[in-house]
Amino acid sequence: MKMELNRQIARKIGIMLESHLIWYKHYYFFCDEVIENMDRPPYWIIELGTKKYLGDAVYIVNSYAFSEPFEAFPDSLYDFHIGCLYLRYERKELSWASFLKESGDFADSYRAVKQDCQFFYYMLNDYQDSEYSLDLELKQAELVKKEFMNEIYEVQDMYTPFVDYFRKYMLSQR
Repeated sequence: MKMELNRQIARKIGIMLESHLIWYKHYYFFCDEVIENMDRPPYWIIELGTKKYLGDAVYIVNSYAFSEPFEAFPDSLYDFHIGCLYLRYERKELSWASFLKESGDFADSYRAVKQDCQFFYYMLNDYQDSEYSLDLELKQAELVKKEFMNEIYEVQDMYTPFVDYFRKYMLSQR
């Protein structure tokens, strides 16, 4: 994967980890490839490549992303988290109700998401009141996709190579 391993990329990888979009099976061969292809790979990549526990991985990546000298990240990274959750929904890793609940909780906690928690909680209430209508789910999903389109596409672009690393990892285990 060709990417500049700067703090903003590290923060995005941290968000992908925090949202459970990726885990060690996704980043193991990514780290391995970076280490092989660079004369002086970043220490955080070397360290990440040795960790399986998600909490350790998040700590390593975020320690680098938030290290001195401090770099302010754009608020759009909060929306990137919603994009990660949406991709998990599209991949059937989350139900629609779980997506709305997790997104609402995240928006409530950080308040920098372009849509506040009410956006997600109202949709969740309507979805529950409709007895989990598939028709309503599809309409709501389209609304969220439209609202977070740029972030969802950005997440997809960054996630796609990690899927290849995941598949490589799975093949290596056979």
